[in-house]
Amino acid sequence: MHYVIQVLAAILVGTAFGALLGPRNNFLFISSLISIALGIVAIVTASWMPLAIGTAVLLLTYAVPPKTASSGA
Repeated sequence: MHYVIQVLAAILVGTAFGALLGPRNNFLFISSLISIALGIVAIVTASWMPLAIGTAVLLLTYAVPPKTASSGA
């Protein structure tokens, strides 16, 4: 079971790192850093709680619609 948690945590870290390299947004940047940190904790400790919290943070971040630049015409 520890290997499953560690593989899922590695997927979380990779996904959050990919989001971190995407378009810059302060909310996305901070939540990606939180998800990466919790994913690394889950890899090291093989605990499901940081994995679940990191996944929830990243999914809630993706649920927030991106800000669009208004056309100042």
